[in-house]
Amino acid sequence: MLADYTEAAVCHVDDLADGELKEVRVGDTDVLLARVDGQFYALYPKCSHYQGPLVKGLLNGHRLVCPWHNACFDVRNGHRLEAPALNGLPTHEVRLEGDQVFVRLTTTKESLENPMSAPDEANDETYVIVGSGGAGAFAAEGMREGGFTGKIVMLTESSEEPYDRPNCSKDYLQGKAPDEKMPLRSEEFYQDYGIETRTDQRVTALDPISKRIDLASGETINYDKALLCSGGKPNALQSPGVDLKGIYPLRSLHDSQTLRELGKQGKRVIIIGSSFIGLEGAMSLRKLGSKVDVVGLENVPFEKILGEKIGRVVQGWHEKEGILFHLGRKVDRIEGDDTVGAVILDNGERLSADFVLLGLGVKPRTDFLKEIALEKDGGVKTNEYLNVTNGLYAAGDIVHYPTADSMQRIEHWKVACQTGHVAGFNMASTQESGKEIPYRSVPFFWTNQQGKRINYIGHATKVDDIIYDGDPEKDDAFLALYVQDGQIKAVAGLKRDQDIIAIRELMQESRMPAVEAVRQGVNWVEVLKKA
Repeated sequence: MLADYTEAAVCHVDDLADGELKEVRVGDTDVLLARVDGQFYALYPKCSHYQGPLVKGLLNGHRLVCPWHNACFDVRNGHRLEAPALNGLPTHEVRLEGDQVFVRLTTTKESLENPMSAPDEANDETYVIVGSGGAGAFAAEGMREGGFTGKIVMLTESSEEPYDRPNCSKDYLQGKAPDEKMPLRSEEFYQDYGIETRTDQRVTALDPISKRIDLASGETINYDKALLCSGGKPNALQSPGVDLKGIYPLRSLHDSQTLRELGKQGKRVIIIGSSFIGLEGAMSLRKLGSKVDVVGLENVPFEKILGEKIGRVVQGWHEKEGILFHLGRKVDRIEGDDTVGAVILDNGERLSADFVLLGLGVKPRTDFLKEIALEKDGGVKTNEYLNVTNGLYAAGDIVHYPTADSMQRIEHWKVACQTGHVAGFNMASTQESGKEIPYRSVPFFWTNQQGKRINYIGHATKVDDIIYDGDPEKDDAFLALYVQDGQIKAVAGLKRDQDIIAIRELMQESRMPAVEAVRQGVNWVEVLKKA
């Protein structure tokens, strides 16, 4: 469908101050209007990730941040700056006449790919990506955005091309998201940009000295540069009976499909592990009609990350929907003849079960690496450009990257996507070119707990104190600010989207207020806008 090039006056110049957003209408089309440094910009009004309303987001300079999952765009050209969005935003023409702002529609598209180089058969270099999660998908595009025109090969054990993994525990598991919505890109996209996705390929060895990759099939691949983003392997339960049928992880599209069919049958499921994935799985299976019990080592869900108060509130949301909790408990054994029949706890309690979902976290999948020193948890250490050694980079769940005060390894989707994109872009660049970019993004993740989206930014390895803005036990919206070593290191928020955006931007600019000032109360958006 072609744009009709409709033009309309949408507001007066003084209706919008610098740094403000306004949704306007041109004919029958909604448009987002932004003003930065006296210049007006017009863009598609919804995030290209999950169609979040960008007018409820926030501008920081030319950075437009989505309120839902903190995807970021450049208002000047619509380009995607940060995951989890893959595509950028279409833009429209703007002109001023007198004191009025006019917008002229130039496209009907809802999203646009960032500019990428086309493959060139004359370039005989080969870049290999080990893994096809968010890191791998964004890395391939980062390589093309960085100007690489050689061969890109993506190797994955999965039978699927890159897909929207976070949805596997949410809407997709509940049957609310159709199969066609799950792939991150179409087959045609990968063909057009010369990205060879090879599914069902298990890497058995990678030697960075010889730059050689061995596959389980016996095939050997030589590379010029390679990216390690092999992701995590679900932690196993160390209890008798774990070999019985009916015990499942929730890590892949196939896992989600299997659990969805079981959930629809109204069977009893025991969730072992009160993790974010465990409780999202509990929520989704309960919505399908299953009877759900959750067993967790913690006395309160998420206590170490979100604190006891928020943990108890979240537990209450789930209990209200009929989910039962057995906390501060270990699994002694799982019983059954051939298939799971019951889970026996360490206090002797017997929980009848038709199937079991394990939500025990993951560990880095790096056992195929040769000649590379691994960290204690199995992860891989990089420099700020996500480089491990000559021609080898790492991203996603396995990477330990440097920050101002420590090394971090973060297992969250946006971080995986962003590290992948930065690593891919840097692989396409060279130190000599001066185009390499350091990875310095403040971590962000979101979790959906019974229809309530909690956003979390930053990273705290221990929590000395929690400052609350709003009471999680009484209020519909709140912030929890986590203090470590005299600084605000992380923040969780419910229905405080603009504040979460502002705080993350302040963290990235090293402009966070002192803890004592935060205790007195802060207007976060105002602080951000004070240059």
